[in-house]
Amino acid sequence: MIGPSWLVEDMLRVEQLLLSAAGSSEVPLVGEASTHLIKAGGKRLRPALVMITARAGEPGGTETDLAAAAIELVHLATLYHDDVIDETDTRRGAPTVHSKWGLEVAVLAGDYLFAKGCVLAADAGGEVTGILSRAIAEVCEGQIIETTAVGDPRRSPDDYRRTIELKTAALFGAGCELGAATSGALEQREPLRTYGRNLGLAFQIVDDLLDLVGDPEITGKVPGTDLKEGVFTLPVLIAAEREPLLVERIVAGSRDLSELLPLLHSGGGIEGAVAEARTHVGAALAALEPLPDADWTDALRSIPEGVLAQL
Repeated sequence: MIGPSWLVEDMLRVEQLLLSAAGSSEVPLVGEASTHLIKAGGKRLRPALVMITARAGEPGGTETDLAAAAIELVHLATLYHDDVIDETDTRRGAPTVHSKWGLEVAVLAGDYLFAKGCVLAADAGGEVTGILSRAIAEVCEGQIIETTAVGDPRRSPDDYRRTIELKTAALFGAGCELGAATSGALEQREPLRTYGRNLGLAFQIVDDLLDLVGDPEITGKVPGTDLKEGVFTLPVLIAAEREPLLVERIVAGSRDLSELLPLLHSGGGIEGAVAEARTHVGAALAALEPLPDADWTDALRSIPEGVLAQL
């Protein structure tokens, strides 16, 4: 991640912790499968939030490094399980673990990463285990809700919002809480958590929009993947309330993006979702207003702006 020089150094330490924790098994297959997605790269946004928000207090503690690595291992574990559920063949330009080693290895490697994240959290001590455990529970709850809603174009936008609040925003908020908690920045903890959760909501809405209107050469994703899998995200659900023909075609079995995209526009789904993402970005930035002007708050402000810039 590009940022202040201290952030680059912080993230290098976190990267080493990730590889060390996930690759610690003496069984070669365990290490290969568990470090597979780490080596494929990624934004590392959640651990970066931990490291940046720790600057609100006394940064540089081992507890902060451990917390940052722990939250990324938990995030990676959710990706392993998501890929199994969604039957995804590639992730970050590499074969998914289940497509390379099979479903059993993928599920167990995801469990292994969850466990390793919890070990790091326990090593960090303090409130880290509690913050991370609550976030894990929310993520799992959100995934279950989403799974039960697959194939239902009449699902309400509010149900979607609740799902991403649990599935995505929980870890973003936890990342910001962890930075504050491990650096002793107790007064800043709540505004930072509010910032993180709104950033997570904006991030997920934009990610879902990019699945519909993004450039595949930039996103690395096949357009319309969510539609084909029956995962109807905010743009679809907003348009479905206003455009009966969209629901009619989806119920009839249409999953073709080129056919449905004009209806998403005519029903206001794309524009409505963009506006909602901007609202959450505004709320994230507003949460930072009471905090001091510093390089770390500048770094936090740049993240939601970068999320919107993808559209």
